[in-house]
Amino acid sequence: MRTRTRALAVLAGAVAVLASMPAGPAGAAGVNTVDCRTPGGGAGGTLNWGYTGKTKLGLVGLSAHDLAADGAWARVRLDIVTGSGKRVTYSWRANHDGAGTTKRWKSYASESSGIVSARVEAQKVKGSSPVSSCYSRKAYNPYY
Repeated sequence: MRTRTRALAVLAGAVAVLASMPAGPAGAAGVNTVDCRTPGGGAGGTLNWGYTGKTKLGLVGLSAHDLAADGAWARVRLDIVTGSGKRVTYSWRANHDGAGTTKRWKSYASESSGIVSARVEAQKVKGSSPVSSCYSRKAYNPYY
């Protein structure tokens, strides 16, 4: 009986160690968050996503934050670098709802040549002219 108890204890310990280990690229592909704020304030952007492979971003969440009562509005877009080294920017998403508001959008992104990195670009805009811009840090795809 004592040998059986030890064997079960060793097996349970091995399972605990294996469960605590990362699962490779898929384990590293959890939800990522990057953000930026425009110089001097006024606007910001946030990007939430998870890499689901070499060529795809899983559910992409973009947020545009209007941070100041300054007559300007905020907009954001996804900015990626493909496996072929090409920079691709997606359509702008605008928040015209006024100071202190945040608008959110959900989407997906894929590129046949792969997605090496992703970041968010945000702008503070007056009328139709950008006043200031910012970029978040680049978050690199663990499948590369």
